[in-house]
Amino acid sequence: MLGWGEIFQLFGFMLLVGALGAGYGLLPSLFTALALAALNFWLNHPSAASSLWVLLALGATALISAGVRKALQQQQETPHQLALLSHALQALLAANRREQLLTAIPRLLEPLGVQVGVWGLQHRELRLHYISDPRETETLEQVAMQAHAQGAAVYTRCGQSLHSCAAIPLYERNRMAAVVCLKRRRAFGPRARDYLEQFAQAASSRLTSIIEQAEAHLMHQLSISLVAADSVTALAERALALLTSALGIQHGIILQQQGSRMRILARLDVQQPPDDCWQALISDSQGPFWTVYRTGQPIFIDQLEQNLSIQSIAVHPIGVSDRPRARVLLGLAHPQPYPWLPCTQDLLAMACRSIGLALEGAIARQRLERVLELSHKAALEDSESLYQQVLTSAVELIPGAEAGSLLVRKGERFHFQAVVGYDLESLQGLSFSEQDHLKWYGQHPAGWYAGEPRLLSSEQASIQERSASSSSGQTNLIAHTRCIQSNLAVPVLYQGSVLALLNLDNFHDPWAFGSDSLEVARFFATPVAALLHQAHTRQSLAEAALSDALTGLANRRAFNKFFDEELARSRRYQQAFALLVLDLQGFKTINDQLGHASGDEALVQVAQALQKTSRKSDGLFRLGGDEFAAILPRTTTDRAIHVARRYAKAIQAIRIGGIPLGVNIGLAVYPQDGTSKENLLHLADQRMYAAKAQGVSVLSQDNPASYKTLSLAIP
Repeated sequence: MLGWGEIFQLFGFMLLVGALGAGYGLLPSLFTALALAALNFWLNHPSAASSLWVLLALGATALISAGVRKALQQQQETPHQLALLSHALQALLAANRREQLLTAIPRLLEPLGVQVGVWGLQHRELRLHYISDPRETETLEQVAMQAHAQGAAVYTRCGQSLHSCAAIPLYERNRMAAVVCLKRRRAFGPRARDYLEQFAQAASSRLTSIIEQAEAHLMHQLSISLVAADSVTALAERALALLTSALGIQHGIILQQQGSRMRILARLDVQQPPDDCWQALISDSQGPFWTVYRTGQPIFIDQLEQNLSIQSIAVHPIGVSDRPRARVLLGLAHPQPYPWLPCTQDLLAMACRSIGLALEGAIARQRLERVLELSHKAALEDSESLYQQVLTSAVELIPGAEAGSLLVRKGERFHFQAVVGYDLESLQGLSFSEQDHLKWYGQHPAGWYAGEPRLLSSEQASIQERSASSSSGQTNLIAHTRCIQSNLAVPVLYQGSVLALLNLDNFHDPWAFGSDSLEVARFFATPVAALLHQAHTRQSLAEAALSDALTGLANRRAFNKFFDEELARSRRYQQAFALLVLDLQGFKTINDQLGHASGDEALVQVAQALQKTSRKSDGLFRLGGDEFAAILPRTTTDRAIHVARRYAKAIQAIRIGGIPLGVNIGLAVYPQDGTSKENLLHLADQRMYAAKAQGVSVLSQDNPASYKTLSLAIP
């Protein structure tokens, strides 16, 4: 089909096409093959078959030579890429911080002949970290967004010139942390893609390693520092110092929620701000601190909208995450916008868990120390003081408590003995039976008799209605419970009997009490029961020594003690008080005619009559036989005469076996009638005998012959 001359000519053409294909690639060699085939057809006018053979031979030569060229290029490219990858790995390993690594990436990829852009991921949004050519920002950002959305590498044509673009995600702990975008004229072939994916794996591995090293270093420092702390405050201060230093933050604070306020456990300011940067944020009930308290979820704000001395803030709960409320909160702030990256958030979460465990241990020690302190005071202080200290400690130590009351059993009824956040004087006249308390408790009686704490929330039941059903129409108590949002009732059990009821209240949060509150209440109730029993026993013995067994009134020993205390108090505060001495009339007749049993009944009825007509602050005493006394604090002469007449009227209404009782009362008022105990007692006795001599119950100031003359007779 071809002559010998044509064969040699074809061989020459094939050499030329092969050389072009090996040197310049497929397209130049193919164009050359077509041109030579056309030239051969124009010069030699061969047959169609011959022309086809020439064209096929030249085309095959072009393809083979281009393939050989590509194989040679790949062989040359592989060692070069390996060298680049080795250098990149060394540079990545040298980076000790995240920012340092991301900054090094463009320098490591520029030898590939690319334009590079790096986008970091913050709060699920891409933010530009570096770009080699700002004019390419928009183009490369679109490719980065595709990789972010797909969660995988993207290779595509981009820009008006349809250059090749690639977007490679970088990961920290299997979570996307950044996207690296590349742009060049040539396409990213398999070899280039393999190199980029290996580079991305190495960078991701190093990012994860940096996080783990930072976490391990911080946790090691925390463990060493927190173990050495000897108090809750010292522990919080050390933790805050380590966290602010590790993150490069200028302001930090650790708060503990107590009722409607946040108590500062520790605060650190590297540079003192011009204003109190925390106060506005803490006091705002809808602000970040109270939001984290309610939700238990951290809040990270890169840039605040308020015009404050700080621009960035993070609020994180400290402690375990299964509690209904975050009791302890960490606040970090910076004067400039601060990127709270996912790795930083992970670091804070781990640190707050460790700090929370250490704080729980310190707080538990604090509770134990408080109980031991109360045990020591129980042997030294009176019952009323101990009751108040027990309640105050419970409000401070049990999470969620804002106010409270302690009711102690006396006989068959419970009486208010201490309050926090209420007026004790307005509640002291109220008492409750155990059935009343069972209605207030509201759960199965077995829980009450087992000393099991009970939670009550206004979102689950009406606290006011529960109070109304258990208070037997005592409207004073119902008014006190109107503002309660949540209540924790703790029956204080001792040897199978409920000795007292501890009520803890919160006025602001229906879910203020949780499982942690129950845990602390159970811990607190057991030693408190022993303390209250000890105080109750000691008080019973003291009352027995100071009370009259027949009438239940205080005896002469109690009279002398009360008199001395009231005299000292009145001198200190320059207040008046009155002394009344009472001598019964008709008592000897009852004893002689009806017997001593009737005489005893007369004394009991007199005591009851005096109690019904007295104030709670007044002291009533049986001095012996048929003699009684009363000490009236903050009482003038006119008021004392009025009270004496009321006493006389109440006693004169008593009939024992048809025999009426009467009374003669003498009174003296400090300081106008005397300034010493002896003077006041002497004058009151004189006036009592003068009233008896004149046949009246009590002398009147209108009788100058008796009342005023007796006043002048005192030396």
